[in-house]
Amino acid sequence: MSNKKSGGDSNTVGNITNAQGIAIGTNAHASVVGHNIQSSGKIDAQTLRSVLEELYDGLGQAQLPRDKAITAQTAVGNALGAVQDDKVKPDTVVENVKKVGETLKQTNTVIQEGSSLWQTIQKLLPLIGPLAGGASVVAHWFGLGI
Repeated sequence: MSNKKSGGDSNTVGNITNAQGIAIGTNAHASVVGHNIQSSGKIDAQTLRSVLEELYDGLGQAQLPRDKAITAQTAVGNALGAVQDDKVKPDTVVENVKKVGETLKQTNTVIQEGSSLWQTIQKLLPLIGPLAGGASVVAHWFGLGI
């Protein structure tokens, strides 16, 4: 951003991409409602699908209470349903992956560093992160810090 003064207030802003809620000036305010979702064309659908399938399998081995295992695996199934061929429905994927993390937190499941579930989530972070506000946001859903 550069400020050029030429009699009165004037702000010149360069190119802004992949951003929401930009406000410039005295008492400026910006409100953002919803997610900052990038185009689904930039997501590697095949890789995302493969990692979601790994997550589904990992949840089956996580020794969760039956009802929570069903909830978590159903959410992964719904996310998988939003990844078809080269088309991805980002909102659906994000919503359901977040639900998996919330379900794991509800059961006080600790994901041990180095475990197969931990490794799967590490693969998921760079894929889902750009859709959800960053990899650290997604890691937080699963009770992980990065």
